[in-house]
Amino acid sequence: MPSRQILATSAMVAMALAVCAPVQAASVYSDIDAGNGAFAHSGIAAGPFTDTFNFSVPTAGTQDVDVTFRFKSGLSDLIATLNGSAFTFTTNGAGLSGSLSKFVTAGPQVLQISGKSAGAGSYSGTVAFTSAVPELATWLMMIAGVGFTGAALRRRKTDYKINYAF
Repeated sequence: MPSRQILATSAMVAMALAVCAPVQAASVYSDIDAGNGAFAHSGIAAGPFTDTFNFSVPTAGTQDVDVTFRFKSGLSDLIATLNGSAFTFTTNGAGLSGSLSKFVTAGPQVLQISGKSAGAGSYSGTVAFTSAVPELATWLMMIAGVGFTGAALRRRKTDYKINYAF
C-alpha cells in the first residue's frame, strides 16, 4: 500500500508541475548616460505598473527628447513623462514613438513609464537628448548664407533702358 500512495503522490506532483506556468522574474534595465541610452522592463505582473528611471544631463537648455518603445507586449495605456511633462506618442511599424521639446536644467532627470499589464508584459526603448542649440558648422553655414545674400544685393546693378513705342 505505501508504494501506491507514493506512486499516486508522485503522479499528482508531476501533473501539478506540468500544468503550472513557469514563473518569470521581473527584470528592469536602464543604461542611460548623459541623457542617451536604453531602458527595458520584462516580466511585468498583471495590473498597473510604474517604472522610474533616474539619470542626469550634463548641460542645461532646451532639449529635444525622443522616447521610442521598440518592443511592447501585453501592455496597454502606456504613458511616459520626463520631469512631469507627458510625451505625445504616435504608432509606427515597430511600436510607439514620442517626442518632447522641453527646457531642462543640468543634473538629475526623471523618466517615468506607467501603464497596465495583462501579465508577463514587457517593453524596451531608447531615450535621446539632442541639444536645440546649433553646432558650429550650422552657425558657419548660416553666416556664409547671409554674407552671400548681402554680396548679391550689393552687386553693381545693370542699367536697363526702356523705350516706349507710341
